[in-house]
Amino acid sequence: MKTSPTKKQSVSVKSGDIFVLGSHKLLCGDCTNADLVEPFIEKTKIDLILTDPPYGVSYVEGKQGFSESKNAHRTIVNDHAQGEEEYRIFTRAWLEAVKQHLSPKNGYYIFNADKMVFALREGIIDAGYRFSQLLIWAKTSAVVGRMDYLPQHELIAYGWFGKHAFRKAKDKSVLIHPRPQNSTLHPTMKPVGLLRRLILNSSAIGQVVYDPFGGSGSTLLACEQTKRRCLMVETDEHYCQVIIDRFEKLTGEKAKKLPMKNHA
Repeated sequence: MKTSPTKKQSVSVKSGDIFVLGSHKLLCGDCTNADLVEPFIEKTKIDLILTDPPYGVSYVEGKQGFSESKNAHRTIVNDHAQGEEEYRIFTRAWLEAVKQHLSPKNGYYIFNADKMVFALREGIIDAGYRFSQLLIWAKTSAVVGRMDYLPQHELIAYGWFGKHAFRKAKDKSVLIHPRPQNSTLHPTMKPVGLLRRLILNSSAIGQVVYDPFGGSGSTLLACEQTKRRCLMVETDEHYCQVIIDRFEKLTGEKAKKLPMKNHA
């Protein structure tokens, strides 16, 4: 049954809810709020941050094709045109909220676009992290947009806090991978296969991957497929439901909502 683009899908998720999805956990909340993040993570140590934050460029406004999907009424929280200083502060805030929970050896991959990559870099450094390299995700087809040169790539900031462990002998800085053919669940969906590659490069089986901007849940699915544990945060109740639905469809397992008394 198709859903009208103007009709909101019902969700059973509210801000502050925590769900257990197999070996993974999902928090519906703001990842810059340490008072929410700390009791969610508890004493767990995070080995890898893998995330796709808002790019600060009003991405959805220029996303053609998404307007015809059943989720067309949705927006991305913080997906508004930001100045570089605002974006630097935003980046520093969400990175600082998780810093104390990182393993002694860790890493991060942060997707971004050309416009805000310098502000992203400054926010990373301000938070005390090492900015090591910019990787390029080269897509097999361009994205329709308003620029003179149609974008066929996205940038991925790579680095760590303190020390890191890279588990592949060598990889290349240009990662060639097709973009999802169907992005109707979320306007900036990342391919699970690409996320798997990054996870395998910078973590081991059983280790913990943190995604503070869960979106449609692709990082969680990649963790499920690679036998990692995912701690995911998503501020939008609708997209939390999308994450739950995708997990349940993939695994056949049911998400379990934690009672409020277990949230702290």
